[in-house]
Amino acid sequence: MVRSTAVSSEDPSRREAEGPPAVPDGSGRSQGELSRFEAGRGSTGAPGSESVAASEGEEGAAGVRVRVDDGGVLRPFMRGILVHSLTELGFSFEDAYAVAQEVWRRVRDRMVVRRDELRALVAELTRSAPGGDFERLDPTPGERLDVLGKDGRWPFSKGRLQQSLLAAGLDPRDAFEAVFEIERELHAQGERRVARDVIRRLANEILTRRFGEAYARRYLAWRYFQNEDERPLVLLLGGTSGVGKSSLALEVARRLSIARVLSTDSIRDVMRVMVSEDLVPTLHVSSFEAHTRLVSPADGDHDPVVEGFLEQSRTISVGVRAAIDRSILEGTNTAIDGVSLVPGLFDPSGWGDGAHVVFLLAADEDRESLYAHLVARAHGRGARASERYVRNFQQIVRIQEHLLERAETFGVPVVDVQDLELAAQEVVIRVVDRIAERHAQEGRA
Repeated sequence: MVRSTAVSSEDPSRREAEGPPAVPDGSGRSQGELSRFEAGRGSTGAPGSESVAASEGEEGAAGVRVRVDDGGVLRPFMRGILVHSLTELGFSFEDAYAVAQEVWRRVRDRMVVRRDELRALVAELTRSAPGGDFERLDPTPGERLDVLGKDGRWPFSKGRLQQSLLAAGLDPRDAFEAVFEIERELHAQGERRVARDVIRRLANEILTRRFGEAYARRYLAWRYFQNEDERPLVLLLGGTSGVGKSSLALEVARRLSIARVLSTDSIRDVMRVMVSEDLVPTLHVSSFEAHTRLVSPADGDHDPVVEGFLEQSRTISVGVRAAIDRSILEGTNTAIDGVSLVPGLFDPSGWGDGAHVVFLLAADEDRESLYAHLVARAHGRGARASERYVRNFQQIVRIQEHLLERAETFGVPVVDVQDLELAAQEVVIRVVDRIAERHAQEGRA
């Protein structure tokens, strides 16, 4: 089976599911307080760089990842995102990073911090900071850079360049630093109008020097895809219920500027309106409950939970194929996530030259981690639905086991989702590498 190397070097053994596992953490906290984002992770495997968690120390003294309570939804605290927000407001990178460091120093011993508390803390620090007021100007006041290309002239955009660097597989902080280094070198050249190809060559040089040739190749491949390749990207991200694939799909979509994000749940809801429960009973329940609506009992050699799930997935796959065809017709980059994306039901090569269709499976093979994540979700927004996940944990695990077996059979890469940041980075790398490989096979740049 293809396994994630960027996220984890371990291949956890699978254990028989005979009941909800205990979730010991040695902290005395209740299971409802646990989250997949609490454990620290290792290196991303990037030459010369470490993961955001490792390089920025996003864990507190007790090894617990600080989380932000955003209206009941718990998200990992990331200094890189805060730095990006401040630079977008006009702060210099150095000042934005200093603010983020001070915010981290004040919250690192807490397990959860509310979003409004973070906003108030940032406001306090940016109004009165040690050493005086923070700069709210660009690095060279009054000297705007313009970019020249075949489609005209436009102002140099740090945000647009940063998106391209994220697509190379960099973590956010490394991407921010590279952008400011590129901008400084452009200003040092003394030209106020710079050809797009000059920026591309400079970015390639800096990426090669600081992070290695693989990152530079991905950057160039992504720029070529954006500017020269008319085929859209369609990312299919499967995974069992509650594993975190929707959050992962949204984060990847942000990094790759994917305009449309769909879920198989929404496709299923539309199909429910069109297809009656009498006609297709399994369509009208959750994936882990579909076995209760099987018209014919499963064969004695087959798991009824899996058989019900597959029957539902085959029905929903009709709607998924229609969504992919629509994306190709419109030329719109699209990410589709959902449990109904089953290896073997979708062949990415079936869309031929119409699109770059990439199929990945999100999984958490550590049952204690998966169970703890479901419990944590049951205490936030959407708690009623999450409680159903907890009650049906054994069925969810059985479905994941079957998905993993099919992923091995059909060669679908598996991404470990225990750390969202690293998982997003790995998905980006796999997607852009796949596009680059196809360009190379076709003799493109």
